[in-house]
Amino acid sequence: EIKASTDTDIINKLLGKGYDWRVRPPGTNLSITGGHGPVVVAVNMLIRSISKIDDVNMEYSVQLTFRESWVDGRLAFGYPRDNTPDFVILTAGQQIWMPDSFFQNEKHAQRHMIDKPNVLIRVHKDGTILYSVRISLVLSCPMHLQYYPMDIQTCLIDLASYAYTTDDIEYVWKSKDPVQLKEGLHSSLPSFQLSNVTTTFCTSKTNTGTYSCLRTVLELRRQFSYYLLQLYVPSSMLVIVSWVSFWLDRTAIPARVTLGVTTLLTMTTQASGINAKLPPVSYTKAIDVWIGGK
Repeated sequence: EIKASTDTDIINKLLGKGYDWRVRPPGTNLSITGGHGPVVVAVNMLIRSISKIDDVNMEYSVQLTFRESWVDGRLAFGYPRDNTPDFVILTAGQQIWMPDSFFQNEKHAQRHMIDKPNVLIRVHKDGTILYSVRISLVLSCPMHLQYYPMDIQTCLIDLASYAYTTDDIEYVWKSKDPVQLKEGLHSSLPSFQLSNVTTTFCTSKTNTGTYSCLRTVLELRRQFSYYLLQLYVPSSMLVIVSWVSFWLDRTAIPARVTLGVTTLLTMTTQASGINAKLPPVSYTKAIDVWIGGK
């Protein structure tokens, strides 16, 4: 009860009349006069699941725990060795300044609310803020299908500030484990295998300024075993069956025609079924060469 009372007093004092959540905090770069440089936002994320990799719409779904931290000196309280708690936790309704982060290649997004909002806002005594939220995203992923179904796709997660330029916000990856993966995620996808995850930067310059950007690169390798059993083996068997017509009597015209037409229709149906699962593209795919060569 004493701690709860202390936390309440600290929060009420921090968010009192002297704090304006609409104004960004001063930067921590002391080399800049007055410390008015950009706010450095350290980012890391835990990828919980990847699902619904859609070849037709060129998109995929991902659920992740997104975390970012920065320093707001206006919210510092106490000293390292005093009796105040190391941190206090705010509720979603208690407003503080936060980066206006958004995912550049996001199509749809959802925050999880069961049974309470999955959001954590932690204020440490030195003014460091930790913001953590669990979200589900549908992200665009332009795919190159020339080698389908033996292809490797590269899907991105791009994070940037919507309004603040690099003069105000600078995104950096957390030095240790910037992107974490839930155990077993590499092999949990039915059609793909997550073969590699890397992080980089994608800072861009537009008419309104230069915007800091962080990029996560997911390398997805398509599982070939399904296509081997469902496509390559059956089509090879059809070719072998079509050779039977060479051993039929040359006078058995109906049988030879029926066998040839049936084989052709089956191969056409197979090709149509495959293309129905893919977007209409103007280039030739590896599977087209296989079916056409047959």
